[in-house]
Amino acid sequence: MVQIQVYEGSRDVLDPLFAEADDSESQIAGYKNLGEILVAVVDGNIVGQVLIAETDDPRTFEIKSLAVDESWRSRGIGAALVQAACAYCRQRRVSSVLVATAAASIPALKFYQRQGFRIRHVIRDFYSPERGYRPLELDGIPLLDEVILDRDLGSLSAASV
Repeated sequence: MVQIQVYEGSRDVLDPLFAEADDSESQIAGYKNLGEILVAVVDGNIVGQVLIAETDDPRTFEIKSLAVDESWRSRGIGAALVQAACAYCRQRRVSSVLVATAAASIPALKFYQRQGFRIRHVIRDFYSPERGYRPLELDGIPLLDEVILDRDLGSLSAASV
């Protein structure tokens, strides 16, 4: 059984999960110590994490990192972490949650939209060497652009249950 809980330990322990979610060490270093982390725990082992941080707008938080250990994927753990993150934000009277992912990551785009997120805008050429990213392709698609998605926490659509 998976338990989702607030993580209070050293964030260095979560480095493999941060690296799973983001290819840029410099980007990870920039957000790793921000906000709150919720972890998914199975039999005492951390199998996933989500980092939620405040933005410049006090009504909006951002999911900065979400990862599930590869051996635990496709079991609903990522969805449970997103739902827990949204519940965490609702408790703080936050009205929306942002998340960013690569335009080339079709599985991530599908996942977030299934969680009730909608495309807000695209940042062209985000994944550059200046931000610590190396040239990469995902399923034959060059890693170039970042997609920003958001989810309104005020609506009670089927996806927000």
